[in-house]
Amino acid sequence: MTARDTVAEAVVTGVGTVAAPAGTALDEPWFDYRARLGPRGYKYLPDACQYLLAAAKDALTRSGAESAGPAGSGGTSGPAGSAGSAGSAGSVGSAGAAGDGPAALAGFAEERRAAVVGTNSAVAALHADITEVVRAGGINRLSPMLTPFFSVNLVASRLSTEHRLKGFNTTVTSPRVAGLEALHVAARELGAGRGDLVLAGVTEAYDPGHGTAAAEAGSVVLVLRPPADAVRPGGALLRTTLRFVPPAALAHESGRRRAGREVREALEALAAPGRAPELIRVVTDGSAVASAVEAAVRDWSARRVPLSVEAVGARAGALAPMERVAHDLRDGAAGPRTVVAVAGEGNVAFASVDPYGTA
Repeated sequence: MTARDTVAEAVVTGVGTVAAPAGTALDEPWFDYRARLGPRGYKYLPDACQYLLAAAKDALTRSGAESAGPAGSGGTSGPAGSAGSAGSAGSVGSAGAAGDGPAALAGFAEERRAAVVGTNSAVAALHADITEVVRAGGINRLSPMLTPFFSVNLVASRLSTEHRLKGFNTTVTSPRVAGLEALHVAARELGAGRGDLVLAGVTEAYDPGHGTAAAEAGSVVLVLRPPADAVRPGGALLRTTLRFVPPAALAHESGRRRAGREVREALEALAAPGRAPELIRVVTDGSAVASAVEAAVRDWSARRVPLSVEAVGARAGALAPMERVAHDLRDGAAGPRTVVAVAGEGNVAFASVDPYGTA
């Protein structure tokens, strides 16, 4: 069992989402980039990249209700994830120098803006297409517009290009927890003073090789600021931590006891002083690791915190836990809520959002 990091904190000032309408077949076209992003400059981007840009635009639009600027500028934030269309406001295309583009970026030096994106399947379909084209007609038949995106890092890089995010740019791909891990990495870097604003989240596209796992498609992006910033109306305090439970360790009683202890200690550390969560959601994949984590969460939360276990099964993506975080940010909760995501490979991620924070 590994306590990979301590608790990291950040302030959420906006959240944006892209999700397929209920009942939509994810392997069929459902997203109109023209309506969400604009008619030019986006046609040849991979689906996951389009989703990410639209969710980020949505998040920045909502965060832009804040009089933007570094901590202490005296602005007030708009609702985190309030209802409305992603394309209803904000900029289209690249943000210019500090002060140009989305209002949420005004006052932040380009070198102090950054991005962290989690994904499991953002370019899986593109990889399948590349393989098919090369087998059928050779490498010269590959599209010069799409082929560079064989590298999953370019999905987040396109986000940075869009908004001139010249600080760090990181992609994480841990199974099932990559979205929550992206939040953790972003919060950790903000806490270390390596940036003033980070776009952090997840994006997934339909994976034609998903097999028995459920395919995912969509994106969730949060606008994060340093933990020293005040949590203003509509914002929230984000607290995250990570753990790793080796599946093989669960074969032994000592390993199971240690796994339970690590999970309980993570929940204890995540709970802000005097701010126990009003709800914990555990998003599981039905694996042995998930069962062990669920048991430990039940033990910790017994008689004091309501618990919801969502057995989503094996999934070809890391979107589901982030959708729960976005829901909690939009839901108008009175107190902190925690999402726990578990992967059968051993990854465990915890994220708590508190609409009032501790500031």
